[in-house]
Amino acid sequence: MKKLSTYLFLIFFSFSAPSFADDISEYQIEGISIGDSLLDHLSKEEIITEIEFNKPSYNYLNNDFGEVYLYGKFEIYDSLSFFVKPDDENYTIYYIAGTIQYDDKIKQCYAKQKEIVEEFSLLYKNTRKVEESALFPWDPTGKSTARYVDFTFNSGDVITVSCYKYEKSLKIKNNWADNLSVEIKKKEQSDWMKNHIN
Repeated sequence: MKKLSTYLFLIFFSFSAPSFADDISEYQIEGISIGDSLLDHLSKEEIITEIEFNKPSYNYLNNDFGEVYLYGKFEIYDSLSFFVKPDDENYTIYYIAGTIQYDDKIKQCYAKQKEIVEEFSLLYKNTRKVEESALFPWDPTGKSTARYVDFTFNSGDVITVSCYKYEKSLKIKNNWADNLSVEIKKKEQSDWMKNHIN
């Protein structure tokens, strides 16, 4: 399987299986792939607790998916997050993201993002690449921003490389940090999330 982390130095990436270029389940973040069961890493009780705790963040959407965070001593990332279906007994992973903190170092985040995107642009020549920046509507100051690049596969699955910069008072209030994120998303979950953002 290909191992997707974040950038050549931070991220270790295998180029040995180009035949899997459109099969997003062949990529890994910290050894975990789309389609794996989250029960291999957390208990059912821990998953349910996380989904309930994070549910208010998605109260504008139906409950098709729930988010679960995982913290620990990972090889590359500071934290991982997943989306699974709450009514799925296997808790199959439809989304996985690895995050690295760049708090108050957003220029370094942008530089790292640029290098990752250049590598991915060479690797995923058959994908549709979209680069965008956005403000967060829930931040009245307009100082919280996202800069991201989507690589959309023929299947509709997506890999996204993002830098998030948050306004200082929001960081203090919510215990957030500016960060870089690499996300692998099945089409179904990606479409669900777009409904949330839009």
